[in-house]
Formats: sequence, C-alpha cells, structure tokens
Amino acid sequence: MYKHFSKIYDNFMQHADYTKWKEEIEKLIVLGQPKGKELLELGCGTGELLKRFQKEYHCHGLDISEHMLKVAQEKLGAQKVPLFLGDMVDFDTGERYDIILSIFDTVNHIIDMIDLKRHFRSVFANLNPGGIYIFDMVDRAFMDEMFPNGVFVDVRDDLTVIWEHEVEDGIDYIDATYFTHLVGSRYRRVEETYTKKIYHKREMEHAIRRSNLKIQKLVANTGIAGNRYLYLLKKEEL
Repeated sequence: MYKHFSKIYDNFMQHADYTKWKEEIEKLIVLGQPKGKELLELGCGTGELLKRFQKEYHCHGLDISEHMLKVAQEKLGAQKVPLFLGDMVDFDTGERYDIILSIFDTVNHIIDMIDLKRHFRSVFANLNPGGIYIFDMVDRAFMDEMFPNGVFVDVRDDLTVIWEHEVEDGIDYIDATYFTHLVGSRYRRVEETYTKKIYHKREMEHAIRRSNLKIQKLVANTGIAGNRYLYLLKKEEL
C-alpha cells in the first residue's frame, strides 16, 4: 500500500506545521497526565512527527504501509524507534504505552462503525492504566470547504496535486492524482484512492464509551490544519 505515494509524501506534506502539531499535542499530554514516556503513533507514515518526539519520549510507530515504514526507518533509525507494520483497527505491538497518538484525521479513514469500535478497544488494550490517547477528526464543514466544487488542486514548482471528491452512501471517496517533476518536460504520475467517514459527535461518543475509554477533553482547533477536533481520551487507573 502507498508504494509510490511514500516516495513523494514528504514533498506533499512540506507545508504541514509539525512543530505546531507537537505544541498542541504537548498541551493535551500535560492535561492528561500519563504516568510514563512510552509513546506509540498510529498511522505514523514517514515518521516526521515521531522525529520531533523521539528525544523526549520512548517512541514507537505503527503504519499499514511497509513502504511508508521503510522511509521512516531510514529517517529515524530502527534501533531508536521501533516500527511496526499493522492495521490501527486491530493491533498489538506486544508493548504497552502511556501515550498513543494519531494525527492528520487518520481516524476518519476508519469507515465502518464496527471497525471504529474495534480501534478504540485496541487502543484501550495497548494503553497502560492512566494512559492517554490523542487524535483528531474532521467534520463535514471541513470537507465542504476543501472541495467546494468537488475538486482540490494544488500546483507547485515540482508537484501538482489533483483530488476529485464525491460522497456515496455516507462515505467520502477521494481519487488523487500527483504529478511530480522529473526533468525537462517529464513528469511522474502517481494515483491513489482514499476513503473517509465523517462521524457525528454522538457516534464518536458511543464508540468511545463501548471501549471503556473516557473523554477527558474535546477541543475545536483551527490553528494547525483547518477546522478539526482534537480528542483526549484516558484509560482510568486500576
């Protein structure tokens, strides 16, 4: 999965403010008061966020794409940051964590309520007592703003991005095409398809409650990457 996209991902994400993400996450970590420094990022991609946390925390990463993990491994060093190939819907690294993270609306890519409940149960099982889970979600207003006419286009010097969007049976489908400049008039074309699900707050509350995690804080944030909601969940101590 993401064999070709992994090669251009960092270029595509070059405008992402990872420093700001870290600042917002740190605020929630302080609020959540986990007992230790063991940290797992779900959907870690090429490891850009982990790179910013690895000096202060004992970091691990999990991603469904072996190609993304290969890039992350080269960036982070396998000995310093253990990386796992797996699905965030149902995972077990064999370790237990004080902090689990998932950013850039990765949880929105879980498009089935049953799988969403499985995801939160997996998070619960992989957290130490008193551990916290921080993640973000986008809503319908975010998607409507991003795709006012069903298309998102981003033209740069060395990369052109075209995303075509439609909603069918409550699922958002995005057909993405990337053109990366090679040399002269030559470009490489990469195509990907993404799916997302926009959940209502009551659906999220239901899925979270079934996992025995507790919502400690829900924050509307407009300063890191458009309008999104940051969740802080906690596994109660024994």
